[in-house]
Amino acid sequence: MKGAEYIAEFLAQRKTEKVFLLNGGAASFMVDAIARNPNIDYCSVQHEQVAAMAGDAIWRISGNVGVVMATSGPGATNLVTGICCNWFDSIPCLYITGQVNLKHSEVFEGTRVRQFGFQETDIVNLVGSVTKYARQVTTAEELQEALIEGYNAAITGRMGPSLIDVPMDLQQMDIGDRVFYHPPATTSISATDLEVHVNAINKLFENALRPVVLFGAGVGLAGAEAEVEAWLRDQGVPVVASWSGSCYLQQDFPGYVGCIGVYGNRGANYVLQNCDALLVIGSRLDTRQRPGNPNDFAPEAKVHVIDVDEEELKKYIKDEYGVSAMDLQFAGKVLDRVAPVSMSKEWSDYVVGMKEKFYGRDISSFSKKTGSISPYAVIKKLNEMIDEDATVTVDVGAITCWFFQMFERRRHTVFSNGGFAPISYAIGASIGVAATDSARQVIMVIGDGGLQNNIQELQTIAENEFNIQIIV
Repeated sequence: MKGAEYIAEFLAQRKTEKVFLLNGGAASFMVDAIARNPNIDYCSVQHEQVAAMAGDAIWRISGNVGVVMATSGPGATNLVTGICCNWFDSIPCLYITGQVNLKHSEVFEGTRVRQFGFQETDIVNLVGSVTKYARQVTTAEELQEALIEGYNAAITGRMGPSLIDVPMDLQQMDIGDRVFYHPPATTSISATDLEVHVNAINKLFENALRPVVLFGAGVGLAGAEAEVEAWLRDQGVPVVASWSGSCYLQQDFPGYVGCIGVYGNRGANYVLQNCDALLVIGSRLDTRQRPGNPNDFAPEAKVHVIDVDEEELKKYIKDEYGVSAMDLQFAGKVLDRVAPVSMSKEWSDYVVGMKEKFYGRDISSFSKKTGSISPYAVIKKLNEMIDEDATVTVDVGAITCWFFQMFERRRHTVFSNGGFAPISYAIGASIGVAATDSARQVIMVIGDGGLQNNIQELQTIAENEFNIQIIV
């Protein structure tokens, strides 16, 4: 196999169904190899940014790593917005970029010229701060090694994107007929660590009268949402969520009060602000959730945060929060050993009252004053009309606020890009969903500005006859 054929076969063996790409000279050998491999296919878009956003959707709908390919120079740099989407939302995605021939750079060895070859750009250093793994390979052995390391880095720990930069002459180099891969080591939780985490949660709730759990996206990213939700339903403890966390929670149960934050549900915010014990599972409590002055966040509560990323936990030391560094795939196992959580009758009544007053309620006044259609009413109607298992991709801006105020997720797949939050994200994400699962109903909810930003992709949707319904 040539290097390009090796890449295609490596991806096929990882069960990659589609590679999202826009062809260019430095990537053409790899694109051709994918086209010739019967076990993998590609989806060509109009702009590399959209390819990256399509790749971002794959893990969210299937649990498989998205794969994106681009040429060198401007093709590679056009991926950066999508790479940031992966990085800040902890989504595994593998990027493979073409690069100029190694022989071109050898001519300039020992110099500090800005560019070695046509469209040559040091993409590895450009994306180093927003990837888990970024490497340019120069030999067959390095390519084999980088594919394993990059793929495994993306799916372990706090997940994220990896990038491998492959020069054109290496794409054409003989590399052998055997494809190498070993999965990352499996993780476990020791009996000692399990006991420590259980005791910490028991201590948080032992004297609480007004408990609350904040459900974050880390629970869903770890695949623990069903176990954690089952525990929440069983305990009856009040639950609030981050926007991204709410995408993993079936919300049709009494304890769920809504999303919190600057643009969150008013009732959910009141419940969080008045609790006396707050367990945060898999949420990084950014400044749209927790105000600039942390003392104003749940001011009367003891707070305990569970997260996979120890760096995130360090920021709570000065706030005297309790913290647990834990792979959240074990969250259900820990919670099942926690003592029953109790609360006062007054608190239970208060939570019920806040939910009745604010959850799923259109309390805006602008549409009433102007006689216009309320966007909240549009989202509520959409919620009633779509399939129970539909996928809804939500764009960024005012549309996000309207959507997460009113939409009640049940069996739907719902997601947006919460951390980096670029407008027009929903276009690429919808293409990723439709290209991977043609039978699924795909709803794109987007504002007029977001639609304009990548409007060229209507050609991709039309050309491929993707089943995408667009709500502007």
